[in-house]
Amino acid sequence: MSTRPILHISTVFISEMIEHAHAEQPNECCGLLVGRIVDGDYFAEMRLPLVNALQSPTRFESEPRSMMDAWKQIRASKLEVLAVYHSHPSSPPIPSVTDLANHHWGETVACVIVSGSEVRGWWLTEFRYQEAEIRD
Repeated sequence: MSTRPILHISTVFISEMIEHAHAEQPNECCGLLVGRIVDGDYFAEMRLPLVNALQSPTRFESEPRSMMDAWKQIRASKLEVLAVYHSHPSSPPIPSVTDLANHHWGETVACVIVSGSEVRGWWLTEFRYQEAEIRD
């Protein structure tokens, strides 16, 4: 039995995150998955791609205008942020020290990392991570 919520992310969203990551190469992409929490599990209902203001292959920072537009959509839809996603263009989809240090969303927002065609989810704290179960 999992002690953390299960992330329900459709195969369509998985494919779109992979496409987003490929389109931004050699830089990292970033975005949000928003949706509802039902019986403790997370159900993604919307994917909101963001602009990586750093345009870096090893770091991301959401560009303010794209983040503001995303927040407008989130408020209008009455959904909540479930996960932040980004890509690792040249390393495995495992949280880096930088990912841990810069995940300011707290332990209730997951981190999803795309590398190549692999997508993995994580629950992060400042110093450690635990893999999240992803289901369709």
